[in-house]
Amino acid sequence: MSHTVRDSKKLLSRVRRLGGQVSALEGALSAGAECAAVLVQVAAIRGAAASLMRELLTEHLQEHVVEQPDRKRREQEMAAITELLRSYLK
Repeated sequence: MSHTVRDSKKLLSRVRRLGGQVSALEGALSAGAECAAVLVQVAAIRGAAASLMRELLTEHLQEHVVEQPDRKRREQEMAAITELLRSYLK
């Protein structure tokens, strides 16, 4: 069973919280909130997304690389992760 399936309840909870933060940001912008408050909300969203990415990546590495007995498959997974990180860290 994949880690995203096994941990789906926890992951969905985090995604819903992230969605709530985005909704709060939309509300702040619609209400004409001070720019500092908007920036704080954007920073909170960025932190929550980064935390979710870190958790998913950690579990992915553990399940699909560390515990992968097939060397060729491990190398394929590492190539995919490397490409993901290149895209993510732009």
